Amino acid sequence: MIPVTLPEPIGNRSRIFTYLSVAICLLAAAYIFERVRFWADHLHMMGSIPAEPIQIAIGPTGFVVPPDYVISQRRNLLEQPSSSNYVRLAMTWPGLGPHTSGSSLLGDEMIRIELEHNPGRESLRARLDPFYRRLARGGELSGPGGLKLLNLSRLGGKRSDMIVYDPSKQNGFIARCRQQSSTSKATCHRAVQFSSGLDLRYSFDRSLLSDWRRLDRAVLLKIDSFKAR
Repeated sequence: MIPVTLPEPIGNRSRIFTYLSVAICLLAAAYIFERVRFWADHLHMMGSIPAEPIQIAIGPTGFVVPPDYVISQRRNLLEQPSSSNYVRLAMTWPGLGPHTSGSSLLGDEMIRIELEHNPGRESLRARLDPFYRRLARGGELSGPGGLKLLNLSRLGGKRSDMIVYDPSKQNGFIARCRQQSSTSKATCHRAVQFSSGLDLRYSFDRSLLSDWRRLDRAVLLKIDSFKAR
């Protein structure tokens, strides 16, 4: 008689496979955890090293700027490596610290600043009387903080394009404020000749116009503090 052997129970093999699968998953999880901890410690060590200030020459003017302020710069390839003809910065108002991803959550407004070597550019003030006054609708109006306002928006539209300026000084504060759409914020743009051949342009939310004196003075002093001594 041929002996008959029964097959091994299938349940035993399935349990072994389950144990192996669980073991592999645990090993994979442990490896991933170890890698995450390694890179977290590595990035923390890198972040703890203080970044060196960036030395930039824009035309004849030198600046030493903390890297947290710098968004971008356009280098002059024909000059020295540190030479640029355009630099863009970002800072917060009212503290004028570097703008971070959490600044908006704290209620700080962002001030965008551009420094450019551009000798010979015509100022907004120079175009005020011969050009913008002729385009203004409704004549000269009263604006916030003692400013005068020229409405350049289309007839019947809201004030989405305007010039605001200080009438008490011939070369005083002047800015152009625009709102691109009904859902976007209105932004004001101001340009100042910071030094010979060096333009300083900064943009800010239109809601800050009521405090334009303090804002303008603070921005100019902040940029002056970055000048190489």
